[in-house]
Formats: sequence, C-alpha cells, structure tokens
Amino acid sequence: MLHYYDYGEDQLSYFDEGKNETAILLIHGFGEDHCIWENQIQFLAQYYRVIAPNLPGVHCKPLQIHHSHAPSIKNYVEVMHELMHSLHIEKYYVLGHSMGGYIGLALADYYTNHVIGLGLVHSTTYEDNPAKKETRLKVAEFILEHGTQKFLETSTQNLFGNAFKQAHPDKVQDVMDSVSDISPEAMVQFVMAMRNRKSHEYMLIQQRIPIWMVVGEEDIAVPMEDSLQQTQLLPPNNVIILKQVGHMGMLEATNEVNNALLTFIQSAENSK
Repeated sequence: MLHYYDYGEDQLSYFDEGKNETAILLIHGFGEDHCIWENQIQFLAQYYRVIAPNLPGVHCKPLQIHHSHAPSIKNYVEVMHELMHSLHIEKYYVLGHSMGGYIGLALADYYTNHVIGLGLVHSTTYEDNPAKKETRLKVAEFILEHGTQKFLETSTQNLFGNAFKQAHPDKVQDVMDSVSDISPEAMVQFVMAMRNRKSHEYMLIQQRIPIWMVVGEEDIAVPMEDSLQQTQLLPPNNVIILKQVGHMGMLEATNEVNNALLTFIQSAENSK
C-alpha cells in the first residue's frame, strides 16, 4: 500500500507491505523510483515487512540544501532514518541499489543501533576516482542544459545487459518514462552527493553486521573488476554474481535476485 511521509519540503511516497516484525528498507538508485523494486516488494513481503520509499526529489520537491553546503549522501540518510523512526521500526535490514547502496552504507555506518544487515545490489563501497568525479560534473552540466528526460534517453540503455535490452525494450522504456518528471535540480543533487561521498570499504571487514553483494557480470556502472576486489573480503555465501546481467538485476534476473536476497536475510535471522 502506498503511504506518504512529510520530510519538510514535501511528502515522499513509500510502499509498506507485509506484516512480519522483521523489516527491510529498500532504497532505490539514481534515475529511478521505488517502483524499480516492485518484483522484490511483492516477493519479500510474503516473509517480511518491506518499506520502499522514494528519495526526496523523486516525484516530489528536492531537499533544500543551503548554498554553503555541498550535497551529501548524509542528507538522504537522515530522511531514511527519520522515516523509519516515524514508523517505530528500530531495527531493520537495508537493501540498496546503486546510489541506494551508498545511502545504505552511510546509514549502517552512522546508525549502528538500527541497521542489522546491508545488501549492496549493483553498488560499491568505493568512492569515485578522479576520472569518475570529472564524469559526474559533465553529467550534472548535461542535465542542467538538456533536462532529465534527455539524460535518461542517453544513459538508461547502458544500465542493462545486452540480452535483456534487446529482448525487452519496453521494460527499458518503462524505467525511463517512470522518472522523466524528476527535476534537473533534484538529479544534480543526487549526482553531486554521489561525487562527494567517501569510501566505505572498511565496512566490508567489520564484524558487526552482515554485508551482502549482488554483482552483474555485464555491469558497466559498477565494473566487475571493482566488484570482485570487494567480494573477496566477504564470505562466499554473501555474494551472488549474475551471468549476462548488467546493472539492473532486479528486472533482468528477478527470480535469482529475489531468492538471493531472501537467502541472505534468512541466514542472518537464523544466526541470531
């Protein structure tokens, strides 16, 4: 069921499905909304309570960030924390896709008493390297000059593996259409928050909570080489590598992703 939460500037919408005491927070990525998780919400809600919000700026007003402050992942961490607090959910798992993983990492690192497990779905603990930081600036300039829809038209195709985008061009188009109304201001905030983030690689070797990774073999947004360097720091059972899949395993390999996420969380629950 769709609900609304007032984060100050506006109201963001969120799905709240399932009745189990164990809760999962799903955080979508850049150039997406919470509907990207639709398949996972339906599946996981059979077992757990699933909260899947839109980030501020997605189908609602962007955060008001003072000109003296640079956009930060922490801005979104605070909204996610306050949303869960408003729902009286004190402990929960986080599954974050791409930028949602960056938010999840910072959330787990800062709110140590609340996040009890973290899944990085096509995401990375690394900060942007200098070349990527330059690319982020060019992306921000492009969005400001040409708008959100034009950016999505040039970028979204590249997020999918070759086989999927050839077989399902309609689904690729649906992803673009679903978020073409996001304002350039909000998109640029996201871009700059990603550019400004710091490394969370140390989270992979902490012993406090389990970390899981879902990796796409054809993911060009999070290169396979980087992912493999990180997965080596995790137990083998905490990693799934999806063959012939790009950056969007939630859509490209729905059953594999659903079953992996369920297995991850069940293993954490059973080890308590």
